Amino acid sequence: MKKRSTAIKLILLIIYLLNFSALSIAAKGIFEEESTENMLYVRGLISKVYADKMQISVKPFKSKRVLITLGPDTILDGVSQISQFEKEQQVKVWYSTDNGDNQAIKIKKMMKIGC
Repeated sequence: MKKRSTAIKLILLIIYLLNFSALSIAAKGIFEEESTENMLYVRGLISKVYADKMQISVKPFKSKRVLITLGPDTILDGVSQISQFEKEQQVKVWYSTDNGDNQAIKIKKMMKIGC
């Protein structure tokens, strides 16, 4: 009886781990480092933070600045609020456009490299 109980627990643990890893893979796939039909992507440096307007201006490395508006559903990775973003900080931004307004879906703060 004890072997059967242990076997059932082991099977349940394996099922749980497989489901968890599948969910994490699926979640990673949502935020690819490229623009898609539903989501645009930009990587660059923050040129200005407008905390009162909940906006940041991002300067991509090879194109014009993009003004991004943060909303209550924006996912922040590496910071917990807009005031923690700094000028010249490297970020990755996934966003959608709505009537000319760039609504942030996810913003990821990149780690500083160097001295």
